[in-house]
Amino acid sequence: MKRPKRRSPSSQRRPLASSTNASTRLASAGFWKRRSSVVSIAPSGEWVAPPAPATAGMKPVTRSSSPHKRGFAATLASCVIAGVCACLLVASARPVVSSADESGQTALNDITLRYYQETWRFAPDEATSIGVHTHDMELGSYTPRDFQREGDRLRSILESLANLDEDTLSRDSRIDRMILENSVRERLFYLRDVPSWRRDPGYYSSTAAGAVYSLMAWNFAPLQHRLSDVIAREQKIPGLLAQGRRNLDVPNVARIVATFAAKDVDGAIAFFSHDVPLAFAAVKDARLQSQFRAANARVVQALRGYNDFLRRSVIPKAGGRYALGAQRFAYLVDLETAAHVPVSRLLSVGEAALARDRAAFVAAARNIDPHRSPSQVYAALGKDHPTASRLLPEAQQQLEGLAKFIRDRRILDLPDAPVARVVATPPFEASTTFAAFDAPGPLEHNVRQTYYYVTPVPHDATRQQAEEFLTSYNRPELTIVSVHEIYPGHYTNYLFNQQSKLSLIRRLEWNGAFSEGWAHYSEQMMVEEGLGKGNPRYRLAQSSEALLRDCRLIVGIKEHTQNMTVDQGTKIFMDRCFQTRGTAYAETVRGITDALYGHYTWGKLMLLKLRADYRKALGPRFTLARFHDAVLAHGDPPIALLRKLLLGSRDDGSLL
Repeated sequence: MKRPKRRSPSSQRRPLASSTNASTRLASAGFWKRRSSVVSIAPSGEWVAPPAPATAGMKPVTRSSSPHKRGFAATLASCVIAGVCACLLVASARPVVSSADESGQTALNDITLRYYQETWRFAPDEATSIGVHTHDMELGSYTPRDFQREGDRLRSILESLANLDEDTLSRDSRIDRMILENSVRERLFYLRDVPSWRRDPGYYSSTAAGAVYSLMAWNFAPLQHRLSDVIAREQKIPGLLAQGRRNLDVPNVARIVATFAAKDVDGAIAFFSHDVPLAFAAVKDARLQSQFRAANARVVQALRGYNDFLRRSVIPKAGGRYALGAQRFAYLVDLETAAHVPVSRLLSVGEAALARDRAAFVAAARNIDPHRSPSQVYAALGKDHPTASRLLPEAQQQLEGLAKFIRDRRILDLPDAPVARVVATPPFEASTTFAAFDAPGPLEHNVRQTYYYVTPVPHDATRQQAEEFLTSYNRPELTIVSVHEIYPGHYTNYLFNQQSKLSLIRRLEWNGAFSEGWAHYSEQMMVEEGLGKGNPRYRLAQSSEALLRDCRLIVGIKEHTQNMTVDQGTKIFMDRCFQTRGTAYAETVRGITDALYGHYTWGKLMLLKLRADYRKALGPRFTLARFHDAVLAHGDPPIALLRKLLLGSRDDGSLL
């Protein structure tokens, strides 16, 4: 966690890789008019998309079909954000509320707008990544005084939210308030309780890389406009890294965190040395290119100096502990779940899930070949893969088949949108990405295209290397990954969010247990519904993915609450979850800085419990499609709050 509450798109990563988020192709944009990304909220709390820019006879950028919009009566809303006053006609699908409700909603809207406006000023790179472009030339300020002021601001927001009169808020607004409160508390946790800016050397290098990455990743503006913004940010990066040196509390930095931060800086140096110049090579403006070369060279020099500082002055002297401790870990779990779930309960359900999934893995392997070990049977899956030239076309056909399967089996009502487009992973992501879905930020209105990245065989691979590479893309495994990423996983979740009338809070706030839990739940559900036509190889692939997530839950808890070592965690992944040593080590290390990476499993289990309760509540009216449509209609909320929306008074609060 580099900046408090920093989020990234889901992706399937190669085990030993560490990288930034998946990105999109860097083709030049067509018409774009720079304007102050106005953010508005209707009286109902619903986010209002800005009006389309006037084209003045110029041809706009052509994108994929926009999600359809439902008919409704227009109301008048006004707000101030980033110093711009906006009066917009907005559509509200929500019922008319009483004056008391209107006063509460208005107060919540005011707090929400103030919170995000100030957050984007503090973290300009975050604003860019979500689609707000009023701060694209800024990088932020990172002195201790800045962090102190930010902490004070967050406490003020929490106080304002606490002072809202509960009786003036609708059920949805009360849920929105809780979502925002927990988000603010998590930011505050990583600002003051476990301050990333003091204890994580990678905070500064990743902020630098992310600030430029967000400008080059999406075609929200012509290439030369974005290059101007890159230059402005790059000119500030040496100062950011210098401030980082002064901020780090070396005795409280964990050595393993510093060691991996230095490796991340190596990656940042390569990113700025090769990927950024490549992304903007097509810009013809000689003056801009000259300014860029100078600024970029200074960034690379500053990163090399920062890396030398880490290796000489931080790693040898680092003496901190990486474990959060039982109390802090439990606090993060409570924020993630929006409920109190004892960590001991999470651990016990994780152990039970691992036992079930391991039994399913072994049974599937025996059904395939009873004469070989489960590990040998699983390794043999790698022989069934597309050729190098057919990898992307087969992946595309696979998505079309998954969409058809969902419609034929009535898994859910797929929104009216094109089948996700499979493209080769961009070169600057190819070394770290296996397969990944990526989409524009939730407030981005200049870009509509989404991508499903699949990394092709490297051009310089030998025949043997190509064969080894393609084993990871065996058909059963790739199918399960595509379920997770696209149908009905993250892409489908994204489509529902795009067509739903969500509040600004639900459009921006992302809950890992819901989002990753839904995608992981989808893997098991699709196989249970007949994906693979009963072929045990698909059950084997699905069980393998489940085992990996089960071990994450167990290792993450024990690393942070029971003093488990990296060696002990690695052994669990190898012995209990059939992982190779390299994967096991990388997964264990990931848990050090991604403490709640067990939320894939507990999110899936919570959704299974909700499905059972929803079936009981609806009786004969229950259908799988009805349940899934209801689950995906509310953004990405904590599942405890989703239960209130789906079950109402029948919710007994039992999550697992």
